[in-house]
Amino acid sequence: MASLLAVVLVAALLSGTGPARAQDADEASTYTAPAVPIEAEAADAAQARDQAIAGGQVSAFEALLRRITDPADHGRLPQPTAAAVRDMVETYSLADERTTDTRYRAMMTVRFAGEPVRQLLRQRGIGYVASASEPVLVVPVYQASPDATALLWEDTNPWLAAWRRQESQSMLMPLEVPTGDLRDVTIVTAEEALVPVSMALDRLVTRYDRARVLVAHAVRTSPQTLTVSLNYGTPRAMARTTAREIRRQPGEGETAFLTRAAGAVADRMEGDWRSATMVQAGSAHQVTALVGLTGFQDWVAIRRTLEQSPLVRDMTVQALNRDMAQLTLTVLGSVEQVRAAVAPAGLTLDQRGGYWMIGRASGGAGAYGSQGGTAPPAASGGTGSPATQGGSATTW
Repeated sequence: MASLLAVVLVAALLSGTGPARAQDADEASTYTAPAVPIEAEAADAAQARDQAIAGGQVSAFEALLRRITDPADHGRLPQPTAAAVRDMVETYSLADERTTDTRYRAMMTVRFAGEPVRQLLRQRGIGYVASASEPVLVVPVYQASPDATALLWEDTNPWLAAWRRQESQSMLMPLEVPTGDLRDVTIVTAEEALVPVSMALDRLVTRYDRARVLVAHAVRTSPQTLTVSLNYGTPRAMARTTAREIRRQPGEGETAFLTRAAGAVADRMEGDWRSATMVQAGSAHQVTALVGLTGFQDWVAIRRTLEQSPLVRDMTVQALNRDMAQLTLTVLGSVEQVRAAVAPAGLTLDQRGGYWMIGRASGGAGAYGSQGGTAPPAASGGTGSPATQGGSATTW
């Protein structure tokens, strides 16, 4: 069975709603390794600081590669020199610095340049995640038994407390728990959160300016077991998983058990995002794209979006007039993945008869997705080439 995330991602992208906005996560966040602990000892504090920073950049790079690649490839990840890693660093910042005469300690956040990292992985034939998800709002609903009243914002909800203990800052899919203040309490109840199409959830995600929500419904079926099912997507288009049983480990306390269970859900969502958005090595292929235009400035903006996308390796203009352009694109990944990458810029992408049709999401004269679209411009050379469907999915 395809993963919950993969199903929702493809379905919502085909309908032009929901997860497209998730791809609006800035590339900087994808290639950032946050909160890396660094420490070194040397003859003096200055040398210790320099050594800690150099070592921290390498550690941050290793953490980044493990985050954006398939765990099956971790045994063959590249190990560049410290100098090579330093050349890929765009910026770094330090926090919680502690210095003595000979020792330096701090927490380091490093942002790497995306393209050199991707190129290094492509050279090794290793797939990678092109972009991280926007934060997803988590709504943790808990029942102490199958017949018990569902809890959400109550102080007696241990599942909510377990989610608040999660630290997902370094995840590909950051998970955000609402504050649970009086306004949240009046917006949505536990019962409303479990409804397949919930206007109350719609109001909640609107309050937090998010596009997607994860309703994590946990039911205590025995003192040793927790049954968890997930509703994921937009409030108007949710998909539900089959229930998964998580068992308490021998000697594990209640708090530790629920915290681990929440962490297992978070890890699986991140793994599903990785599988659904993974760009496989060697997946580059050419397609012919027809782009509807409303004028010169529109062309400039669309061209910039395509050139800056990590999934578009090359672009050649075959024909151009005021209303449309015909392009040959060398792309990485499937049509769904590229559609997700350009959607935050307000673009739509459909595949028709071997051509990729690109237009403005708002429709109008330049949008091929609307009725009454004009014919493509004539151009010599270039044929339509359907995108290769790639990627894989895991099961919950």
